[in-house]
Amino acid sequence: MTRRLIAGAVVTAGFVTAAVIGPSLMAGGMGGVTSYASSAIEIKQEDGEWVARIKDPLAEYETYAKAFSAVGLKVQLELVPVSPSQVGDLVLTQEGGIKPAGTFEGGLEPEGCKIGEKGCHLAFRVPIGFEGEVRAQLGRAAEPGESYQSVGRAAAGGEMLEGFEVHHQDRTVAEVLDEMHKRGLRAVYQLVKSDPNASVAGDIDGRLGVFSLSYEPISADAVGSDWLVWEAQPQSAGVIRLVVTPEPLKPVVPGPLIGDGAPGS
Repeated sequence: MTRRLIAGAVVTAGFVTAAVIGPSLMAGGMGGVTSYASSAIEIKQEDGEWVARIKDPLAEYETYAKAFSAVGLKVQLELVPVSPSQVGDLVLTQEGGIKPAGTFEGGLEPEGCKIGEKGCHLAFRVPIGFEGEVRAQLGRAAEPGESYQSVGRAAAGGEMLEGFEVHHQDRTVAEVLDEMHKRGLRAVYQLVKSDPNASVAGDIDGRLGVFSLSYEPISADAVGSDWLVWEAQPQSAGVIRLVVTPEPLKPVVPGPLIGDGAPGS
């Protein structure tokens, strides 16, 4: 299983659905039991860790909390819809979401498996003996029509434009739409502007520089085919948001950048 540290958690990806009728418990452990199993989740001790395997990624997080409590763990685990490359990854707090805390790991099991394959599921691990509170939001595959709460780059492996790089490539809208149509994808749009007074952090590109940007909605009929696509973002299954501009964006700090972000020579 591949593991990488992110804000106190090691997170990769994956899950599979299965079924166990009714919860079952085995005596022992911090909460009086050493294992728990239901149709939504299975928890057991393995190699010094509590290992939870998610069998129903659509269950309410209270269902998972009840299971963890049965083995003496204080865990709030919520699975939220994400784009394919983000399944199993830690999702940073959304408004009203769970703020990550505690010591935990998660990821595809076995390593390299794909969602829907037999035996592929999301595993969530907490060290045996850890007595603090654990809170985490992890990505799950989205249901049809669900908007993603966290997304990978559209050209990333497993995403809808896999292998067709758009990020800061000065591709035209016509060029990107042609590729999207070949793949049966639909576009929605967002306008991006150079804005030195933008109130949010800008976009940093080591090659191009530092950009201060603002964004606003724009209708498809207002977008020219010769406009530039600054970024392509998965929005939901079959739908990609194209972040577009009628002219090249101007950096507030020109690139290339080196070291601590100072302009290169």
